[in-house]
Amino acid sequence: MSQRQYEILFIAEQNLGEAEVDTLTATVKGFIEKENGTVEKVEKWGKKRLAYTIGKNREGSYVLMVANAPGSSISEVERRMRVTDGIVRFLAIRIDEEMKKAERKKGIRSRKDQARRAIVREKDRGFEGGAQ
Repeated sequence: MSQRQYEILFIAEQNLGEAEVDTLTATVKGFIEKENGTVEKVEKWGKKRLAYTIGKNREGSYVLMVANAPGSSISEVERRMRVTDGIVRFLAIRIDEEMKKAERKKGIRSRKDQARRAIVREKDRGFEGGAQ
């Protein structure tokens, strides 16, 4: 099965310290690797205030992971995160399709820019700058 790219964001409870958040991050990374996935990047956003209270938590530590994994394994990772103590909320989003669309748009934009520059160069060559 082909690997797909996902962004996995989770919020850890407010009472967890930095060491516990690191342990929780390693646990989630282990879930992904156990399901034949790889973690490309881990970003710790730190403690932030939540928009609304979630189970007596007014703030939480945000952690974003970018992972490559088969589609079937992400449901298992989500299930494990659901029952893991210390995780208040989580969200897993497939981003490889969005990246393909962005690359396609970027390619179209660069081709249009190159064509526009070529037209400007042609006009500049035809113009000698002298008064007639």
